[in-house]
Amino acid sequence: MQLPRSFTVNYTSRNGKFAEKYPALASFPFILDSSPKFHRLANAYLVERGLGLWGPNAREEGRSARIPSPQSLRTYAQWLANFLEWADLRGVDVLTCNYAMHVGGRYQTEMLKGLWSRDGEGLSPNTVNLRVSLACEFLTWMTDTGHRRSFQIPYSTATVKRGSATSSIGHLGFEIQVREGKARAKSRSLQMPTDEQVSIWLAGVYKTCGLTFGLMCETVLLTAMRREEVVSLHNDVLHEDGGQWLIVNPMAPPFDQQVRITIRYGTKGQYFGASEQGDKIGPERDILIPLSLAKKWHAYRRKERNTAFAQWMLKAKGAARQSHAKKCVHLFLKESSGTKFTGPNLYDAWKTVGLPGDQKHRWSPHDGRHWWACSVLWRELRNHSIVGQLSNETATAVLDSTALGIIRLQIQPQLGHVDEATTMLYLRWVRDMVGLPVSLDAEDDAERVET
Repeated sequence: MQLPRSFTVNYTSRNGKFAEKYPALASFPFILDSSPKFHRLANAYLVERGLGLWGPNAREEGRSARIPSPQSLRTYAQWLANFLEWADLRGVDVLTCNYAMHVGGRYQTEMLKGLWSRDGEGLSPNTVNLRVSLACEFLTWMTDTGHRRSFQIPYSTATVKRGSATSSIGHLGFEIQVREGKARAKSRSLQMPTDEQVSIWLAGVYKTCGLTFGLMCETVLLTAMRREEVVSLHNDVLHEDGGQWLIVNPMAPPFDQQVRITIRYGTKGQYFGASEQGDKIGPERDILIPLSLAKKWHAYRRKERNTAFAQWMLKAKGAARQSHAKKCVHLFLKESSGTKFTGPNLYDAWKTVGLPGDQKHRWSPHDGRHWWACSVLWRELRNHSIVGQLSNETATAVLDSTALGIIRLQIQPQLGHVDEATTMLYLRWVRDMVGLPVSLDAEDDAERVET
């Protein structure tokens, strides 16, 4: 039986002749086709995207293309390889194909139905839309660079609102172009685990994966940091002298006090280059962490991290030890080698222990961010007991208004990004939490009033 052909994403050797001759391209991925041969057009596209010479949002005069992060460029390469392999196996010519019949028609449909997926299951609309968009961008680039005839994509205009606590015009919204025929995602609703379930799960992580992974997972739960932000934390993010920590509410009881820190490595958004250790430098933002967590980080630095650092130093001898020590900058280190963890390392540890209850298959680090946001939202809303004393219509309006304020003033700055869809997701969760079923029994209604 002949195995299906495949397009692969590859990297050159960092110490090879290509890297020496073309250092700016040394970290770029490249695609090999099914021959396997160097796919000239695909790799020319990746080079122009990676160098910021072309971008889908920079086709207007006077705008410059944004340089993607190495991880983003790798993702583009994987999506592009997927599309090119599909076109190759289906006999679709990228020089003449069109949107309606091929890209938005067959390619998108086959992914949604599972005809073009690894396990035969339909892919999520979000995944499908991202892949189709990348395919459209590649074909548009081919048009712009004279490699094919015009590639027409039907667009409509939509207004998007992105509430922001840091922008005075964020609530006004802005117009964007929306590709017609996009796969529509089913309206989501959140189902968060209880505090007890999360506590049991976290204890399991500490027991199964060790203190370092346990502390990293606890960091996600208590700060809503992304996994890449956690593994990219530098050791100096928290001052060595606890007396220098910026406690934002010093008059509160110690268990309610929070410490403000600034993070910039691994953050989502615009790419501002990389640190000497290869960490993405993204948009800087201030977040709050519980004082109790800051003390756990501090204790970890003085014991477990020092042990891991000793393993790191075994690799250097003599005069090289000082410069080698300066390269070990991350807060969380692998116990066996003193090297940095990766985002997938943290994800694997998170998924090692199942969550008690029905949500085992859905509990991920991203769900941990949602859990933090819902916990903050619920805690704050409980202070507004007047909602329960109002009529249904008024209660809903007060609830939405209060929740929206909490999301924009407390939750969004911590998460770093909350679009309108996520805001509605949290509002729906709140309504589900406080909603009451319809009853035909007057005694049931009377009992609710009494309680």
